[in-house]
This record gives sequence, C-alpha cells and structure tokens, in this order.
Amino acid sequence: MITLEIPSGPLYTETHSWLARPGGALTETPLRTGITADALCGLDIVAVNLPTVRTHVEAGTPCAVLWTSAWTAVTVLAPIGGLVTLTNTAALADPSIVVDDPFGAGWLFAVLPSPTTTTSGLLTAAQYRNALHVAG
Repeated sequence: MITLEIPSGPLYTETHSWLARPGGALTETPLRTGITADALCGLDIVAVNLPTVRTHVEAGTPCAVLWTSAWTAVTVLAPIGGLVTLTNTAALADPSIVVDDPFGAGWLFAVLPSPTTTTSGLLTAAQYRNALHVAG
C-alpha cells in the first residue's frame, strides 16, 4: 500500500477513519470525521451515503458507505460514538472530493461525542503511519 498524506492534526482508527482532534473538552463541540486517502487510493468514488443528522453512531460500527464506479461499497466505521450533528452536503453533491481532499472539503460528517466517549482507542498520525507499514 502506498502511504499518502497523513496530517498530524486528526486522530485515526486502524480501519482508516479519522476524527478532528478536539480543541477543548471532548464532548463540547461536534468533531468532523472522514476516511483517509490510504483507504481510497486508486478508487473512483461516485456516490456517498452518510448517516442521518440527529442519529447516534457507535465507535467501530458502520455509519457511512462510499460507492465506487464499479458499484463496490466501501464501508466507513465511526471513529467515535455520539450524535451526528451535520453531514457534508458538498460530498453528497460531488463524491470525488472525498478522494481529492479527504482531510479538507471531503470530510463526511460531524459528531458530538457522547459523555462516556473517550479517544483512548484512537491513533496519532505517527501510530497510524506505523500501523500502515506493519499491515503493508
């Protein structure tokens, strides 16, 4: 696997989801989430299914689906549990931005972490990069 850009700001899962790092207390602000460029390398994403606003997602469970031009599904697992507060309408209108700018315009949805949620199972950029090299 070719390792693409891995920004140091977000936290990561071993299943290639990312979570914007909280600026304050974890449960104060909705945090944007997405999928890494490594998970989408070489794929042509043509459609996006995102979770419904005001629904709860659980960490490590399927919450979104990205569809390739071959109509193969890429399942996105929630990096953290909480309430979905916003979805990226730009990604719905132009799914290619999820591949072209996964950490910027291609984010998928924002989640307000549940009061019992922690980031203890998430990886730093260095840990995620190491996990990619071990897996590859």
